[in-house]
Amino acid sequence: MALQKIDDGPRESPETIPVADDANGNSVINTFATADTFISEYNLFHEIPYHLLEPVLAECSVRHLQKGEILISPGQENHHLYLLISGRLLVYLDKADSQMSFPIARGECIGEMSLIEERRTSAFVIADEASSLIVVPEDIFWNKFIQLPNAVRNLLRVLTNRTRRDNEVIRQSLEQQLRYEHLQKELEAAGNIQANILPQEIPLLPHHPQVDVCAMMEPAKEVGGDFYDAFAVDKNTICIAIGDVSGKGMPAALFMVRAVTLLRMSMVKDTPFETVLPTVNRLLCENNDECMFVTLFMGLFDVTTGTLTYMNAGHNPPFFSSNGGPFSLMAVPKGILLGITETAQYQVARHTFQPGDMLVLYTDGVTEAENPQHEFFSVDRACATLQSVPPNADITLVIKTLSDAVAHFSRGMPQSDDITMLALRYRGNA
Repeated sequence: MALQKIDDGPRESPETIPVADDANGNSVINTFATADTFISEYNLFHEIPYHLLEPVLAECSVRHLQKGEILISPGQENHHLYLLISGRLLVYLDKADSQMSFPIARGECIGEMSLIEERRTSAFVIADEASSLIVVPEDIFWNKFIQLPNAVRNLLRVLTNRTRRDNEVIRQSLEQQLRYEHLQKELEAAGNIQANILPQEIPLLPHHPQVDVCAMMEPAKEVGGDFYDAFAVDKNTICIAIGDVSGKGMPAALFMVRAVTLLRMSMVKDTPFETVLPTVNRLLCENNDECMFVTLFMGLFDVTTGTLTYMNAGHNPPFFSSNGGPFSLMAVPKGILLGITETAQYQVARHTFQPGDMLVLYTDGVTEAENPQHEFFSVDRACATLQSVPPNADITLVIKTLSDAVAHFSRGMPQSDDITMLALRYRGNA
């Protein structure tokens, strides 16, 4: 496709220059321009007499790009200079989907750096909209264009402006990277603080030998909304809990800390157990403009009798195994999520454990973990996995086996939700 000028007789001043991409005169741009206007739109052509520029352009072609089409990719050999005559291009210095880019507007050129340096290209150049470009071959550029008056000066100006713009993009990119690194450090610190709020002993509650308790939490992000808790109320009673806050990231983590703090504060000595969840719920509803909520299972376990007294606020039913037998879901009373309705009430249930019985609490990050086929790990797989653990195995192996099974099932899929588990085995008073 040659760049053509239609000549139908003697020229009048100023000269009229229609730019066409084929012999039929199909216009590349929708309007005609005078020669002076045409030249003035291109910094590269500034003050170059048109009658000298015209034969050079006649040996060039026109290339059309659709929106999103890549003109240049990093690592390519480049033997052309491109001048944009319509549309808009974007230059990405690092990757094609980067947030940092700079535009190439009508009248600007691209590709000159790789021609001058005789090096492979170093950036992506992508059409931001349908675009048309004059394509100047390398030999025409060096042997004809660069010989024109003012061409070298114009090229130096183009390179200087391009360098300044590149430097500004790099500066902004570095600032963004520094902010990101600073935010990452803050999130890591927040994650450590959050983790330290939860009990970390292995196993938990070592001063209550009547029970084996172990737990783990693996947040999907630096901080998470899941939590577990296990602490002694007195020498004969322990409290266990697991919860899942709506949402992800820092808002969920802050709401999680609030929920844990309120739960512990509500478990003061002589507080009637049936008032704990209503109290926590009422306090979570206060100043909850973001309408966040949390599911929660909590129970008091009497280590001398093996009796678990528990309530449930919309959380997943736990798994229960009787003396090493098959795991199944334990019945739990219905209860609304915490943080929704101030006047919500919660029923109390009881279950008596025999030595060897085991309870496994979990959040839906376990059963709803996905594999590459977008299948859920499911309650059934979780039951089968727990059943594969020997009845007298260390309690930590129960948690590890289930965690490993979820990871193997996911096969590298990004973790979409926090994964939290707590296992309790009753050993009795022997």
